Amino acid sequence: MNQKADPNTSPQPSQAASWLPLVVILLAQIQMAFNVNALPVSIGPIVESLGIPATSVGTALVFYSLFVAAFVMVGAKLGRMFGERLVFQVTALGHGLAMALMALTPDERIMNVAQALAGLAAAALVPTLVVLIAANYRDKQQEQALGIMAGTPAISGAMAFFIAGLLGTLVSWRLSFALLSVLSVVVFFLSFRLKPIPRQAGIKIDLLGALMAAVAIIMISLGFNNLNAWGLVMARPAAPFTLLGLSPAPFMIILGIVFGQAFFAWSHRR
Repeated sequence: MNQKADPNTSPQPSQAASWLPLVVILLAQIQMAFNVNALPVSIGPIVESLGIPATSVGTALVFYSLFVAAFVMVGAKLGRMFGERLVFQVTALGHGLAMALMALTPDERIMNVAQALAGLAAAALVPTLVVLIAANYRDKQQEQALGIMAGTPAISGAMAFFIAGLLGTLVSWRLSFALLSVLSVVVFFLSFRLKPIPRQAGIKIDLLGALMAAVAIIMISLGFNNLNAWGLVMARPAAPFTLLGLSPAPFMIILGIVFGQAFFAWSHRR
């Protein structure tokens, strides 16, 4: 006997999710990547405006990279502790505030502080991106979203080359970073369209371990990055200080290795 299928019980094709959450996530990714790519493009205008050597702009970029690398493990845990959407919102705004500081910077010191703060925000923001994509998309849409996200940094680099280069030449290099602070506000308001992710109970941050890892990364990176400028053995005039006439760079590398070994020993004990 033939029976008609009940439309209420028949399997229904899954409805495609809105692409707006992906747009929000990509805008945050562009916000971070644009900053990194705009700095090298804007070296000439920044040097002329602030009256600093070109190497100072490279130092600011190193500060950003160091703080991202040093605190990304802590940043990933923050998302699990407080919920990835909340961390996404707070750090997107935090990164935007750092960009506002960058746009208003009067000297090299404030520029380094702005990039360090941007690195701290990015260290917590980056780990939330994949988690938010996984929460908002499934199956083929999730694969497509991840593929698009993987190609976004290259697009951001091209955008920074043209936009930051054009603004730096015709108007002011500061406008590029001011626009990033405006973008952060847009990202914040649109982020409420992302699905909220509940916090995970029982997540704890090993502050001592995080501190040792951060010091190790910063010391080793600063040491290797300044070997030529500060001297391999004997201190050169560019060295910020000397140790009985010796360059501080190799001592920083050794200190970083010591802290790295201490971190691994501490982690093994835990």
